[in-house]
Amino acid sequence: MKRGDFLYKTRWATADELPIMSEYWCLMANEMADNDGTPEPDNERVYQVKELFINEYKAGHLAFRVAVDKEDRIIACAGGLIRTEYAYPLAEEPTLFGWIISVYTNKAHRKQGLAKDLIDEICLWLKENGANRARLWSSSLAKNMYEELGFQQMFDLEKKL
Repeated sequence: MKRGDFLYKTRWATADELPIMSEYWCLMANEMADNDGTPEPDNERVYQVKELFINEYKAGHLAFRVAVDKEDRIIACAGGLIRTEYAYPLAEEPTLFGWIISVYTNKAHRKQGLAKDLIDEICLWLKENGANRARLWSSSLAKNMYEELGFQQMFDLEKKL
């Protein structure tokens, strides 16, 4: 796909590239901390996320789409994680849900539509694997993009204890 002055293609991330996906997750989490005041991940949390990615990938519950440049360097990613959850309070049966995770584009390649393309591809993978809904946590900067993709805000209340 041609985006601006760059030529990109998308593909599935390999198991060997999962450490890069965890690095991108860390960059995403740090940007959310800077922009939205969420906690920055410490080294232990970064390690836990890397292990989660490896284990869920091996179990077939996690996949990543990546955008690569003409030298096959990863410049953007989006993950899909399948979970079994109750859709709403008092639901009789748990159902498969998809989580959109670790969406990140290198700063030099933003505003090219890469994240949108990757998220669309991950949503298709989630649907093909039995999920009938997709959820995500968004930074304030990305909220409009997700709404353009059809995501709607849900009610979620929180109280610090």
